[in-house]
Amino acid sequence: MKNLGLSVFILLTLVFSSCGDFQDVTFEGIENVKVNKISQQGIDVDITAKIKNPNKVAFTIYKSDLDATFSNMNVGKAILTNNVKIKANTSQAYTFNIKSDFSKLSMAELPNLLSIATSKSIKVGLKGNLRVGKLFVKKNYPVDMVKSVPMNFGN
Repeated sequence: MKNLGLSVFILLTLVFSSCGDFQDVTFEGIENVKVNKISQQGIDVDITAKIKNPNKVAFTIYKSDLDATFSNMNVGKAILTNNVKIKANTSQAYTFNIKSDFSKLSMAELPNLLSIATSKSIKVGLKGNLRVGKLFVKKNYPVDMVKSVPMNFGN
């Protein structure tokens, strides 16, 4: 029991001391949007984004949901389906799988959605909070972005 208390103390000391020098992580842009599946029920896309982490520690972006728009059309919640580990001291591209549910769209909006799906680029908007952290330390980071990105359709 004494060793467990000492281990927890050392772990918390390391976590909080490493957080003191934490520099801002930079979102460097969306490189690609690959549409895996699109139907009346929803869309499944892989978004590749470049992220720069100048810190000595890696962290994880946890499953989150954000409000999504495609070409200024509200398409409901976009759900980040998997945790993504961001490596320390890197600037590299990471792929995020996102699914959105179209069940709340009206029938009048479906033709607009079809025209968006056949375009070569799309204006993607995401707004909400991403949950990020390492071990027991977690924090919400606000996201409010709109980017025009090229679209690729998967097989």
